[in-house]
Amino acid sequence: MTHTTFKQLYQEYQESSLSVRDFCSNQALSPSTFYYWRKQLGNTAQEAPERLVPLVIDSAPTQKTKHNKHVAIATNKTDGLSISQAPVELVFPNGTKMVIR
Repeated sequence: MTHTTFKQLYQEYQESSLSVRDFCSNQALSPSTFYYWRKQLGNTAQEAPERLVPLVIDSAPTQKTKHNKHVAIATNKTDGLSISQAPVELVFPNGTKMVIR
């Protein structure tokens, strides 16, 4: 089961006037599984950001800051790659990793 699947199932449950036990019986779902996914759904709702913040990666040698000062970006070589060519790894709060090469 996925979050999306359970979210739809949970919406059906909320629209029904059934108890969790009766709803689960009709769906061939154990109540413990229902409660597990309901907890997971609640956890993801709490972790959802209010808005997305764009991440801009620029390989230019200088970068403006909020105070209109320029900050030099190092161009040293690392393992034969310049910093602008080095892979970037993003780790999200849920543990998901994304590598940009």
